[in-house]
Amino acid sequence: MPLCPPARVERPAHRRHCLAFLTVTATLLAGACGEAGDDGTSGAVDAGGGGAMSAPVPDLTGKADGTAPLSERGRLVLPLAANTPVEIPAEVTDRRLAWRVRGYAGMVLRLDVRAPDGVVDPYVAVDGPLPGGAGRPVAYADDGGAPSTRDAALEVAFPETGAYRIQLGDAAHFFGGGGGAGAGRLTLTATCLSGCTPREWSLNEVLADVEAKVGREQLRAMVSQGIAALFPDAETAASIQAQADAALAGDAAGGAPLALPEAFPIVPIAAIGTAQALLERPGAPVPAPGAVTFDLGALLTEDCRPARSSLKPLHPSLPDLQTGSAPDYTFDDCLLQRAQDFANVLNNLSLENGSAVVSGATRYETVEDVFTALIDGGHHIVVQNNRYFADFLGLSYKGEPVEAPVWLDTGIPLTTGGTFPLPAPHTHHTIIVSGPVVNATIMYYMGVSGGVSFRAVEGARPAWSGERTLYTYDSAVDPDAVVRLMVAAADLRRKWTTAGAGLPALGYGQLGVCNDSTAVLEHMAQGSVTIFPLAHPASDATQGADGDAIDRALAALPSDLAGFDPTEAAARIRTTLPFADAASLPFPGLAAAVGALP
Repeated sequence: MPLCPPARVERPAHRRHCLAFLTVTATLLAGACGEAGDDGTSGAVDAGGGGAMSAPVPDLTGKADGTAPLSERGRLVLPLAANTPVEIPAEVTDRRLAWRVRGYAGMVLRLDVRAPDGVVDPYVAVDGPLPGGAGRPVAYADDGGAPSTRDAALEVAFPETGAYRIQLGDAAHFFGGGGGAGAGRLTLTATCLSGCTPREWSLNEVLADVEAKVGREQLRAMVSQGIAALFPDAETAASIQAQADAALAGDAAGGAPLALPEAFPIVPIAAIGTAQALLERPGAPVPAPGAVTFDLGALLTEDCRPARSSLKPLHPSLPDLQTGSAPDYTFDDCLLQRAQDFANVLNNLSLENGSAVVSGATRYETVEDVFTALIDGGHHIVVQNNRYFADFLGLSYKGEPVEAPVWLDTGIPLTTGGTFPLPAPHTHHTIIVSGPVVNATIMYYMGVSGGVSFRAVEGARPAWSGERTLYTYDSAVDPDAVVRLMVAAADLRRKWTTAGAGLPALGYGQLGVCNDSTAVLEHMAQGSVTIFPLAHPASDATQGADGDAIDRALAALPSDLAGFDPTEAAARIRTTLPFADAASLPFPGLAAAVGALP
């Protein structure tokens, strides 16, 4: 692998580098769909592996000689709306190509493959769900014996929720081991036809289903045990238990169904500083500080054995109700491993403690070195300032997410009476790198584990948590702005790693939370802040004037645990919400409350 991609024109603000770095496949998240049927020769396999075929079953597992049959191209992003096509150009050589998608039970995905050169005999197949169903055909199609058109089409029904592969190439790749296969251009167009969003449970739907199985008294006991498991802070657990007791009392004589209020569980905003796990679940551990020398060659050739997230039953007698983060197999092992390696490199270089990346005689010792080298080496870097609702409880039922945020009582009076409840927000920066050597998507924020860190994206957020991008920084538009933002991220990690040493959770909840790390970078880049709530300790202008750039940003930010102006806070709440308009919010009562903010 060449260490120096083709040279670019010098940029005066940074010295030039060239960097060969981690190899990761590209980015994003998919919704996919399906039902058998096409205008060519096709087949479909039922969930048990049987089913009649109108054509020979393609080999989707591997080649007889043991060589890799696939060139995986990463994750395919489909809009979460029906009938919006995504078109992907591809170049077929000696192997078939594959993209991973997320499919949901009952979704229908149409795949159209064209061979504009008329050289490739197009064939498309879907296997999964991964990892256990790798190589197991779900549906497949060819050009129907019409070489004049060289097109293949397929509608595929996903039998269950999970990660699947779309494989395409010349028919010989699937039946002849690659020998005699055509090489040339293909275009894949993927269109979600129906069922393009996942099934999600409300808490009350889960309650009703569980009550029907175990009875009311057993359900109440399970709720109590679940609260104790999810909320280790005793005071917070007691408060939430009292809310549950009141809501689940029900009308025993009349047999009224049990029901929780929409805003459950709810905690006062002051709890952000004391109940440290309220805004974000613990993630994968971030390596401890220490001087590390990373050898580029070793990183690129190490075995792909990434750490993956997991789910566990919330109660042993109810295995369908789980908590945690489901592993996302739309990331293949090497994609995830390289992203974790990339985050690990940045975390260590941020500390400027003697860590370095070496490639031959070239040595990179700072985050600035790395991002400058990537841009100068022809990479495209996009940094997004993103907002979500935090999936703190991480609940799923029967394999599908449960709409279960932790709600904050902000204390802001509503014009209709009462105070404003807000699902605890989560914010972070998403960093997407693509280019001749590095292709990776990572995040940056302060979390319960690892403090302020760069982190690999390991799991899919549920649809109810939303996603909204407030600012985008693009190296194709302003490369210096991207480098400055990443340098600021490294500076904040270094500063708060030192300040948080010896504190519980490296200072999470005392120095700040995820919102604070995002807001510091936002203020340094934009000169303003649009996030609520912020949990860092209040500081005065003198502290900012006497400090560094981060101190000045913190001094300029509101501190929402020390009191705030309700009107100004309401403006920040509106820009923190992870949906562009109130009508799109997944909680009807929240949409009404937003309209009653001052």
